[in-house]
Amino acid sequence: MEYIKYVEPLSKPPIREDVKQYRNILMDKHAARTVQKYIVVIRNFYEWLYAEGKGDNIAIGIKGVKIENDFKREPLSTDEAHKLLEYAAERAEEGILKLRNFAIISLMITTGLRTIEVERADVNDIHFIEDAYALFVMGKGRDDKDAYVKLSPQVYEIITEYLFARSDQYIPLFINHGRRQKRMRISTRTLSKTVKEYLQDIGIDSSKYTAHSLRHTAATMAMLEGAGLHSTQHMLRHKSPNTTQIYLHKITRRKEFYEKKISERLFGEILTRREDKK
Repeated sequence: MEYIKYVEPLSKPPIREDVKQYRNILMDKHAARTVQKYIVVIRNFYEWLYAEGKGDNIAIGIKGVKIENDFKREPLSTDEAHKLLEYAAERAEEGILKLRNFAIISLMITTGLRTIEVERADVNDIHFIEDAYALFVMGKGRDDKDAYVKLSPQVYEIITEYLFARSDQYIPLFINHGRRQKRMRISTRTLSKTVKEYLQDIGIDSSKYTAHSLRHTAATMAMLEGAGLHSTQHMLRHKSPNTTQIYLHKITRRKEFYEKKISERLFGEILTRREDKK
C-alpha cells in the first residue's frame, strides 16, 4: 500500500497533518476519484485501529476529494511566477540541493508537468526533437514514456548545470541530496513539500496554491501567449479538450470584474455622501 511507503520514513508515528499532507500528494499523482478511494481506505483503517484499542483515530473527519475539485488549485500570476523563479534562482547559489530545486521549479512552471511525471523522469529521457530538447515523460495512468514536453533553452541550461554539478551516473533526473535517502530518486512528497515551501517563502501561503499550481500556471500562461485549445491540450497531455477548456473559463473569469460595474451603477454617489457626513 502506498500509504505504508509514505509513513515508513517518518521519524515519529504519523499524525493528523501527515494524513492531510498525503492527501495533497495523492492529488498531484491521481485523479480525484482515485484519491477519494485512498482516503476512504485510510479512514477505515484508523477507525478499525481505534476500535481495537491499538491507536488513535487520526483520520477522523478528514475529508476526501470531491470529483469537481480537480481545478480548485489556482495558477500564479505572471508577476508571482517571475517572483518564484527569481527567488529559486537566488537560492540556487547556496549549493546543489537548491540548484536542483531551481531546475525542478523551472521545469514544472514552463511545461506543466505533474509531480509524478517529474519523479519518474530519468536523465536519458532527454532527447533532441526537431528544434529543441525534449523530455519524454510517463504520464498519469501510463506505463510507457510515449509523450514529451519541449524544454526551453533556459530550462535545458539549468537542468544541464544541475547534472554537471552532480557528476554522477545515477539514472533519475532528480535525486535526493540529504543525508537520508541520499542519491535516491526524488519523491512526489519531497517535490510537493519543496514547492510549497518556496511559495510560502515569497508570501504565497494558501491551500489553493500547491505544486499543482505550477501546472495550472503553465497552462494559463500558454493561453495568454496565444496557444490555442488543442495546443494547450497537447502540452498538458489531457485526454479530452473539455478538461483544457476549464483553463479558458478561469482566465476569462479572472479578467472579468462585473461586480465592480454593478456596484458603480447601484451605489453612485451614496458612499461619497456618507463620507462627507462623517
